[in-house]
Amino acid sequence: MPGGGPDPVLASVVDNRLHAIAEQMADAMLRSCRSMVFQSRDFVTGIFTADGDWVATKDYIPVLAGSLPSAYAGIVGRFAGDVHDGDVFILNDPYHGNNHPPDITIMKPVFHQGVLRFWSVTKGHHVDVGGTVVGYNPYAQNCWEDALRIPPVRLYHRGERQRDVWDLILLNLRLRDMVEADLLCQIGAATIGERELVTMLDTFGVEPVRAAIDYQLEASRRHMRAEIGRFPDGAYRAVRYLDDGGAHHREPIAVRLTLTIRGEHATFDFTESDPQVVGYANSTYANTAASVLIGLFAVTDPGQRRTSGALAAIDIVTTPGTIVHAVEPAATSLCTVTACETIVETVWAAIARADPEATHAAWCRGYAFAAMGVHARTGRPFGVTGALKGGSGATAGFDGWDVVGPPVAMGGGREVDVELHEIAAPTTVLRQEYETDSAGAGQWRGGLGGVSFWRIDQDDVDVLCIGSGTLGLTAPFGVAGGHPAPANRGLVHHADGRVSEPLTNSLIQLNRGDVVEIHTSGGGGYGDPHQRLPAAVATDVRDGLVSAAAALDVYGVVLDPATGTVDDAATARLRAAPPPAGGADGADG
Repeated sequence: MPGGGPDPVLASVVDNRLHAIAEQMADAMLRSCRSMVFQSRDFVTGIFTADGDWVATKDYIPVLAGSLPSAYAGIVGRFAGDVHDGDVFILNDPYHGNNHPPDITIMKPVFHQGVLRFWSVTKGHHVDVGGTVVGYNPYAQNCWEDALRIPPVRLYHRGERQRDVWDLILLNLRLRDMVEADLLCQIGAATIGERELVTMLDTFGVEPVRAAIDYQLEASRRHMRAEIGRFPDGAYRAVRYLDDGGAHHREPIAVRLTLTIRGEHATFDFTESDPQVVGYANSTYANTAASVLIGLFAVTDPGQRRTSGALAAIDIVTTPGTIVHAVEPAATSLCTVTACETIVETVWAAIARADPEATHAAWCRGYAFAAMGVHARTGRPFGVTGALKGGSGATAGFDGWDVVGPPVAMGGGREVDVELHEIAAPTTVLRQEYETDSAGAGQWRGGLGGVSFWRIDQDDVDVLCIGSGTLGLTAPFGVAGGHPAPANRGLVHHADGRVSEPLTNSLIQLNRGDVVEIHTSGGGGYGDPHQRLPAAVATDVRDGLVSAAAALDVYGVVLDPATGTVDDAATARLRAAPPPAGGADGADG
């Protein structure tokens, strides 16, 4: 363009092309993966420049995406100056830049005319990463019991498969065939990214692409600074809790945040959080940074790109050795679930003090029963997670989304198909539906949670109950007078007639005929429920989302029992009375 500056049109074209490549990589993974975990979209893709700028991502699961910069730094820091065309690198160790062990990072350098220009990155949650228990180990006391630790290492060197490294990894896994297939899926997607990036450089040229990327990174910096500048200056405190740290720590654990806004800059200070614990819920710094980004991106312009530019406007401060910055040898495998959710909630609760209309009420927390073993009919190992997702929190002017999942995914994950659940594992899904009154009430109500029943169809099946949000202290909070949602809960109806309530973060053994019952929480409500339009309450009752009793007792809406229509006069009288107890803002934790 005249004057020699970057071409804004080309900058837009290149930016969109980079994100389209990341999405193409994700589509390839979805079509070629094997595990049900990958089929639920528990993975991300990303693109970095050779200089380390994060420029594009397909963030099905944002907690994986937000930790990509740390993984990049871990791998490049180890192999700087020793990277070759055809190399493929792997990492899962939480103390070498990864977030937690099940999320394995694959990185492939992209050379153009002999020069390193980009990195093509994939990251996915694997069904087995070794350790004492397949998947998550609630009994892990340290990182060695947690999982097999893979530091930055080559899987391919100059295009040659490093068989010794593959054998070392796969021989330590029970579900090695499934993991190998998903690793090849990741490598294939990274190779597609490599091919498309080279084509882009051939099409537009190296220097124009570099100038276009710099232009967009600066635009992203300005965008995020302007978004933070909308909040009033001040220091805003919040505290939220994990239910526990696993089998060895059965007490709530506090995450404490002081959010300081100064002009167009935000500092997230977690230094006063509780110490790390013996258990698998400790958060790595990479996971904490990713969780902060989830909280921040969720309350700023949704058009904001997830790039290095957007990160320039924030600082994250922690104390090593705490629940939000675990140090070796702490176990960490659950941190992308319970710790992430708690950190996100502190961000939203702190912002509620700065500007309640900008934030969310709390979403559901992850809560699931995962079955694993060897299928008696097929002789093949299986691992499935049986649970509906929960609801999202309400915001000013909008109800939450129903059964959308916890904030670690922000709606990016998808529910596992019932038929696939039954084909892959000896289980039968008996019932799966929205649950009446599972959402926090408010002028805008939270999204609904769900109820699910599934039966075990063979003996000696290991079932892992994992998650959080099972206490009143940790149930999804409301904002601006909105009510909290009910807590997560689960039961087992045993074939012999007994009913038990499994302890969260524990491993149980179930047998043929036992039925798992799961209730996931909805999202918290926003605003006084007595301010909700009576017609909206009547519609919710008609659709089975809210009970007639809750309409009367919580929303103050009187309905004609025969027609379901609103009795306007009686509703006005009821709402003029003092409000019911229980409507306090729960964002204080």
